[in-house]
Amino acid sequence: MPLKRRRLSHHMPLCTKHAISSSISAGVWAAYIIAVPIVGFACREAPCRPLEGQWQTEEGHLWSFHQDRLLWITRFGQLLDTVVLSYRYDCATYPIALDLKELAGGPWRRKTLYGILEWSSDTSFRFCAAAGTDPSLRPRHFTDAETIRFFRAVR
Repeated sequence: MPLKRRRLSHHMPLCTKHAISSSISAGVWAAYIIAVPIVGFACREAPCRPLEGQWQTEEGHLWSFHQDRLLWITRFGQLLDTVVLSYRYDCATYPIALDLKELAGGPWRRKTLYGILEWSSDTSFRFCAAAGTDPSLRPRHFTDAETIRFFRAVR
């Protein structure tokens, strides 16, 4: 009896997505059910890399990581605005958590940006966050409207 084709969640690790085929036989499906719990814990969509150096967006933002501090530099034409933040980077979670804390002013004053990060390659990642005082606000998935793409800054 053929199995119905299932829509795969974008939260499922990449190695698991590739293990599923639209025409899985019963024997292969049984092997898949046994193997995924064993292999699935070791799989990630992308490896966790150290956050270091400078990263920029096409919109004029520059993040410069220094030990436990982040300099967030925003370009407005010829003017630069710099905000110094602390951050928490947690690769033990899926998706990877990146929280930006100690926001001193502006609309995010006294709030934390609870974010998720996904590495696209060793020279780019995407970041999505929500501001607030409760970690439950952290996005569970990436949305086009709220996601920012960063690229390693060219020196």
